[in-house]
Amino acid sequence: MADQLLALALMLPHDSDLATYEHQSRLASRLGYTAVHVRTSPGEQFAACDLEHLTRAAAPTRVVRDDGSDDPSIVRSNDPQLVRERLATLRATGDDRALTVAVSVSIGRTHNEAVARADRDPRLAGAAHPQESGIFGTFEQAQEQVLALARAGAQTLLVTVPQELDIADLLAQVRALVVGATPVLRDGGR
Repeated sequence: MADQLLALALMLPHDSDLATYEHQSRLASRLGYTAVHVRTSPGEQFAACDLEHLTRAAAPTRVVRDDGSDDPSIVRSNDPQLVRERLATLRATGDDRALTVAVSVSIGRTHNEAVARADRDPRLAGAAHPQESGIFGTFEQAQEQVLALARAGAQTLLVTVPQELDIADLLAQVRALVVGATPVLRDGGR
């Protein structure tokens, strides 16, 4: 998509059931996310029948088994300087893979709503809280953070979102961060 700032991928909650995985994968696919990641432990096998169901629900979005292992093409911070440094390191070693920024996200109409959303999800506590290392705040604040990551060289944004009743709305808000006028803003209005 020419008018998209970054590719989007969704990290599915590691402690949910197949129905939740399928629902969120279907939503992500309809919204144009390029991938959904299902968290597994290193060496753990995701049941073949579950993977088949998930792949069907996500189509045409691809399903990625993610064991959370260190991958030099993934930055787990919203720090643009770290993105620039990692990208330079990759290119210096001849690695031309897309750089992915994997972070948690909490967006609200107000700062307090973003705080409340993140605080209700126990997976987003401590260093995993979006205010600490992710995309956080009002839509405008989140958009500025995403723009800074894109300017630094990130190509994919892999998001973990709070598990809220309005998950479809939250996924759509995250999608809106990377489409529309956003690429023009990145390029300085050119």
